[in-house]
Amino acid sequence: SRQVTEDCAGEGRVVPLGSGSGWSVDGMEATLEQHLEDTMKNPSIVGVLCTDSQGLNLGCRGTLSDEHAGVISVLAQQAAKLTSDPTDIPVVCLESDNGNIMIQKHDGITVAVHKMAS
Repeated sequence: SRQVTEDCAGEGRVVPLGSGSGWSVDGMEATLEQHLEDTMKNPSIVGVLCTDSQGLNLGCRGTLSDEHAGVISVLAQQAAKLTSDPTDIPVVCLESDNGNIMIQKHDGITVAVHKMAS
């Protein structure tokens, strides 16, 4: 299941970003678009972005845009270097007065979610 932590220090709830055995090549774009739309239905989420390992924007909504894709990809890659366990996938959490941005890599796709502070 593809998900990213919704709240860094809170209840540990997650935002589901898909399910199943993986991304299908033919339906990837339509499926990704639907996941982006579904994620944005959460009133506390104001932005979402998916990027590949090269920093190419695969899709985004709200406050997160194409200009953020490269930085988000690099942050996830650098965070992964902080652990020696390849199964330990870190969540990068950027906290500010404008809310939290959580970043996590799944199966070669990095997902960032911008959630307003509650």
